Amino acid sequence: MVKNFKCVVSYKGSNYSGWQKQKQKQIMTVQGMLEFALQKFFGGEIKITGASRTDAGVHAFGQVFSFMVETKLEGRGIKSVLNGILPPDIRIRSCDEAPFDFSPRRDVRTKLYRYVIYNRHFMSPVFSDLAWHVHDGLDMAGMRALLPLFKGRKNYFSFSAASDKEDHFREVKSIVIKKRGPWITLDFKGRGFLYNMIRRITAAMVEHARGNLSSGDIEELFKSEDRSKLTFTAPPHGLYLVRIIYERKAG
Repeated sequence: MVKNFKCVVSYKGSNYSGWQKQKQKQIMTVQGMLEFALQKFFGGEIKITGASRTDAGVHAFGQVFSFMVETKLEGRGIKSVLNGILPPDIRIRSCDEAPFDFSPRRDVRTKLYRYVIYNRHFMSPVFSDLAWHVHDGLDMAGMRALLPLFKGRKNYFSFSAASDKEDHFREVKSIVIKKRGPWITLDFKGRGFLYNMIRRITAAMVEHARGNLSSGDIEELFKSEDRSKLTFTAPPHGLYLVRIIYERKAG
């Protein structure tokens, strides 16, 4: 009996060249490791479809993927076996049968991402690949004052990567900024984001909090469609895919 399974997976992205499987087999990716584990378990090639193509170094608490396979097994058993095959920095959190028309990409209602900053002069090396270490003092009130600039559906061309050729209009449903001790988190909620968009928004906010970009400069980024006016992108290791919420039929 052919079944469609929906899985939620967590991973630490430090050792991987992103989510998406590469043609060069020696390049380790999260998708590649999952497909290897599935092949080892079921004895044949199984292709998976992921909800979000996270970049090299990006982490996930709640990435979602699906696959079809002919089996009598339930998801709970598949989850247990896969976690016994996978390395310890990739873990299946849940595996459940889904409707045949479920799509991890098409059926998304909301994606939640978090960017983590460590804002103190000294940071323990234990956290070096888990947060962006920003030495400078940051104006938190100034960062929060920028939030209205990102309301509504806007053209995020200047906040996207040069390789991104798709439609650049996106709606950010909300951005919430919190600070606890040296830890700063920026929580982003939206249906979809452009490649590098969250990291470049974060970079713009940090540059403003450092006093290097004015709110007017950031408003101009939306108008000018000029990526060169935002000279850098926040590093990938501070970014986490937290959760993906689906339409009702997807479970």
